[in-house]
Amino acid sequence: MPFKPRIKGKSITQLVNNNWQGGMQDAYRLSKEHPNVYLGVDQALDEDYKSTGFDRGHLNPNGHHAGDSRNATFSLTNIVPQNRISNQGAWRLYEEELARMFSTDCATTFVVVGTVPSQNSKLKDRVNIPDWVWSAYCCVNNNGMPLKSVAATSLNTDQNKVNRLTLRGLHMFLQDQMYTESVQIFTDECM
Repeated sequence: MPFKPRIKGKSITQLVNNNWQGGMQDAYRLSKEHPNVYLGVDQALDEDYKSTGFDRGHLNPNGHHAGDSRNATFSLTNIVPQNRISNQGAWRLYEEELARMFSTDCATTFVVVGTVPSQNSKLKDRVNIPDWVWSAYCCVNNNGMPLKSVAATSLNTDQNKVNRLTLRGLHMFLQDQMYTESVQIFTDECM
């Protein structure tokens, strides 16, 4: 049976005001159109990252895209505060390795990424600095049949190490970190 991702949720709406245009716009343009509105109520702003020592760590890596689709990865809704040493070191090398592997071995790759939020660490008392960054990938052939899956975690410190896991291993890790009984990232076909 071919692997088909299950996606739940609503369509993306404007984070600042539901009545505004739903597409992405940069903060500069929005601030000109709506000068009396603070744009950082529900999302991070560039100013939150200035002089903090943290990179704007991509969840969906820009290096996994070509052309115009790369631009969308720079949205601050795709960014988390990531330790600079890890982001520019071991995590970057891991993302580059996956991009090479999936571009040669897979017809389609499904990707789910996330973080384990910190209980109390924030940039400028606004933006959560996650304790962990994680990713899971499912590679399928032209018939939609799973070929392989890959998962990894990285402590968001200058430890500069990527922990490679199976999907089951990632499920167990997330269950432990998030204090939940069950985690399933992909359907069983991709295990």
